Amino acid sequence: MGGVFIMAFKARLDMNFDGFEASLRTAIDRVDRGTKKATINACEEILEESLKQVPRDTETLAKSGYIEIKGAYKNFTGEVGYGGNGDPINPKTGEPASSYALIVHEDLTAEHPVGKAKFLEDPVREYANKFKRNVVSVINEELK
Repeated sequence: MGGVFIMAFKARLDMNFDGFEASLRTAIDRVDRGTKKATINACEEILEESLKQVPRDTETLAKSGYIEIKGAYKNFTGEVGYGGNGDPINPKTGEPASSYALIVHEDLTAEHPVGKAKFLEDPVREYANKFKRNVVSVINEELK
């Protein structure tokens, strides 16, 4: 006939966090690398599109376009602008690009044979919609 069996047992769980911690640090380093790479990619893509739109009467503004990446450890700031790269001098006016880049950018009434106003703002706005998706994509590639 039936019976009741009582069996004593114990469970033991040993966790070695050394390997887990090393894996976690590796993942964090990869996220850091991916974040920086995504910031650089975003700035390059924005500048590339902006250079298609910048007025090019003397090429001075285009030559003054620059990218600067600052920061460390998952906190990067990308700067795209004009008036950098040694701030070239306009051969027609003798003025540095930085002295008139903002004026050219904002003047919606000026007509340019090549280029247009808002040559930096428009590419930034266009890129903003895909920024998060691109960051996630680059970080995922780093984590593989």
